[in-house]
Amino acid sequence: MKEKIKKLFSSTAFNIFLIFALAAAVLWLTLRKDGPEVLATLKNASIPAVIGLVLLMVFERLVLGWSLKLECNQTYPHYTLKQGFINAYTAGLFCNITPGASGGQVAQGYIFRKQGIPVSSSIGILWLDFIVYQTTMTLFVLLLLILRFSYFYSNFSKFFLIVIAGFAVSAGIIFFLYLLANSPRFYRWLTTSGLKIGHKLHIVKNIEEAQEKLDKSLYEFSKEIVVLRTHKKMIVMLSAADLVRLLIYYSIPYFCAVALKIEVHPSQLLDIIALSSYVAMINAFLPMPGSSGGTEATFILMFSTIFARPDAASIMILWRFVTFYQTLIIGAFVFMYGRMQKDIPLDQVKELPRTYAKETLKEELGNL
Repeated sequence: MKEKIKKLFSSTAFNIFLIFALAAAVLWLTLRKDGPEVLATLKNASIPAVIGLVLLMVFERLVLGWSLKLECNQTYPHYTLKQGFINAYTAGLFCNITPGASGGQVAQGYIFRKQGIPVSSSIGILWLDFIVYQTTMTLFVLLLLILRFSYFYSNFSKFFLIVIAGFAVSAGIIFFLYLLANSPRFYRWLTTSGLKIGHKLHIVKNIEEAQEKLDKSLYEFSKEIVVLRTHKKMIVMLSAADLVRLLIYYSIPYFCAVALKIEVHPSQLLDIIALSSYVAMINAFLPMPGSSGGTEATFILMFSTIFARPDAASIMILWRFVTFYQTLIIGAFVFMYGRMQKDIPLDQVKELPRTYAKETLKEELGNL
């Protein structure tokens, strides 16, 4: 029974169905109470402004594509912005349709392989991208927490502990990886006593297998630490690109309010950016694909303190369409386009079998 459930949740088709089913449930509950007001607000939306919002999120994917191009060009100078853009949308698509965003990097590895980037190299590129983004996001959210702590703690005391916990998880990941890479004593403890404790708690099933995976991950991470230390100009550029992406994503609710002609003042922009980041922190605890259901409900609850509930619900619907569903729609077409492109031959002789990335993708996401 357990295997059947696991297989079901690894199915792409089931996860897509789950996304829409949970979203439909939240939408029904929202419209049941505030339906007329919400529909009236949505009908009042400025179409050019909505198109502008979609283009803004496409630009956000383009910025990520540029970052991937910058990283790849260190070793593969012929990697293009177009290839990076395809890879960026692939990441967004599969992060959204897999539980815990677990399929994003697997799908990126598959596309990288078709684009002539060996699996061994793509792992390092994705590690570097993760390290820089996670560090930038953690520092940015920390700044928002410091700037708006007293106000939001007094208004969101019910949620703030969850927000802090989400931030702690994000910060803890980076701290753990840096500690693992720079402290031999901590590494020795983790690979001996740590794995044994995990085995006793039934967290680690096979100590030897866990040791092998940990060594491999640490090896890849350590290589990227060297990159961080020796390519400081590139790291600054990548961090700036990630900051732009975060500012775009977190400010979308503000521009949704403008598009819906809901009264909002520029002085509220910082509060809205902070709230958006807090919603993202809470979403870290939601295991459903795309954090569906919980994201919509959390957004309405938190933004109802700034806007009237019907307005918050209207903003949520447009925000979710612009940030999530457009990624599914455009990402599906972009991924299929990338998948149909002819494989670019590898420059490297020593490489995993050609079927490796595709088989791994199928194993994680089900038959595509």
